[in-house]
Amino acid sequence: MPRRPKPLSNLAVWLGTSRTPLFVLDADRRIRVFNTGCQELTGWKAPDVVGEVCLYSTTPRESGPAALAGSLAPPPEVFSGQHLTLPVQVVCSTGETLTRLARFTPLLSETGSVTGVLGCLVEADRAPGPDPLSPVHRLHAELSALRGTLRTRFARNSVVAVGQAMRRVLVQVELAAQTGTSALLIGEPGTGREHLARVIHSTGPGKSQWFVPLDCRRLPAEELAGLLARLLHEVPTSRGPKAASSTGPGPGTLFLSAIEELPRDLQQRLVQHLEHSASQGPASTLRVLAASTLRLDELERSDRVRGDLLAALSPLVIELPPLRQRPADLPLLAQGFLEDLNLRQAPHRSGFDPQALAQLAAWPWPGNLDELFQVVNAAHVAASGPVVQVGDLPAVLRSTNERPHPAPRPQPDLNLDRILGEAERKLLELALRRTRNNKSRAAALLGIHRPRLLRRMEQLGVTGPNPSESEPGSEVDAAENHKGAAASADATTDDSPEADDPIDTQERPARSDPLEELRRASEGEPLPEA
Repeated sequence: MPRRPKPLSNLAVWLGTSRTPLFVLDADRRIRVFNTGCQELTGWKAPDVVGEVCLYSTTPRESGPAALAGSLAPPPEVFSGQHLTLPVQVVCSTGETLTRLARFTPLLSETGSVTGVLGCLVEADRAPGPDPLSPVHRLHAELSALRGTLRTRFARNSVVAVGQAMRRVLVQVELAAQTGTSALLIGEPGTGREHLARVIHSTGPGKSQWFVPLDCRRLPAEELAGLLARLLHEVPTSRGPKAASSTGPGPGTLFLSAIEELPRDLQQRLVQHLEHSASQGPASTLRVLAASTLRLDELERSDRVRGDLLAALSPLVIELPPLRQRPADLPLLAQGFLEDLNLRQAPHRSGFDPQALAQLAAWPWPGNLDELFQVVNAAHVAASGPVVQVGDLPAVLRSTNERPHPAPRPQPDLNLDRILGEAERKLLELALRRTRNNKSRAAALLGIHRPRLLRRMEQLGVTGPNPSESEPGSEVDAAENHKGAAASADATTDDSPEADDPIDTQERPARSDPLEELRRASEGEPLPEA
């Protein structure tokens, strides 16, 4: 009769020394066992890994045992008792990622509750066909693989880029990071301009220095002036090892949001700094990155940014597409935000139901990435299970099929000097049109002297109406060079209606208020005949 084997007295030692990669998590998602097979596969030692928490998220974490723990995290369904086999991107100690199949087996107590999870890593080509992935888990696997690819190719994985538009942006970001040149980031509010500026800084020549963001729209001019004076003054003249060791970290990248709102005198100061930077080399002084919601041609036409400053800031122009133009990126972005929230709050969510993703795709996203994060955050809180359902989305998104949503409205222009200058220009044009291009009469109509009118016309670029719009013989500039011009000009200021236009003998109705005509002209309404 064959002899029966004795029960193993030390199962932990037997499994711990196995060359098959095995790991065990407790109910709090902490790694309790990391056997020899796992250590040989990943290069990590068990003392460095045991105790790390496996949070279900592909959100980039520090390149250490925490990153490995994130790559081994089972989805929330496993802690509900489900057996799952999923592809994972295992982060090794060298920074390399390996694609493996992870078989997650829940460990149950006598009462049926999950007390832990046993994980086994298997090479995909040696394992039998994995279980068909649900749409929820497939999105997590695709996001994990994408971030692994971006980490290998671009040395970063915090940007989701699947569509061609964002792939182009990613290449430009890489170019800006390598060259250390200035760049202008253009996009709608919420498209991630500051995030990309931080990405450029974090891999650029000044990554050990500070990233300093300033919002030109919100900060008062006096505070902006003080901050710029301090930043440009404190920048070291050299970033060599000797200078860095003596002065320590300092400002390395200045990010100016809403660059069109920077006061003109500060623009001049920035131009001088950039000219000095160009003469010394890009690594010798503070790098300047700028952002605007206006396109480059709009900035040039509006003259809100000095031409020399715009030329210095835009050797590389990075245009960020709005979220409504990134349909391929939207599901992965939503999944990424959901998994980022898994790092901050419990319970964990594994993904979105396909119908919920369809509702997200139908929304126009006027607030772009910022709005998407707020929606995902609300759904993460409202969900009652591991998968976000349609009913967990905010009510306004669920009504997308009932009422259309307009495109985002442009930001209003609140620059006082520019608005007053435009109003004055329209008043001058209106007065010249009413007086048939007679500058003396136009000045009298506006209540100013003729030299001031001519000076303001030159400053504002006002040329008067076309010759076809002026009455022949009405321009008396030549006659006003004689001594009798003053008397003629005084006659035009007579209160009688006939003095306003002596060559018009027909009876006319009373003229409207010039400000009312200005309002009509600015709003495109037809003006009354002069």
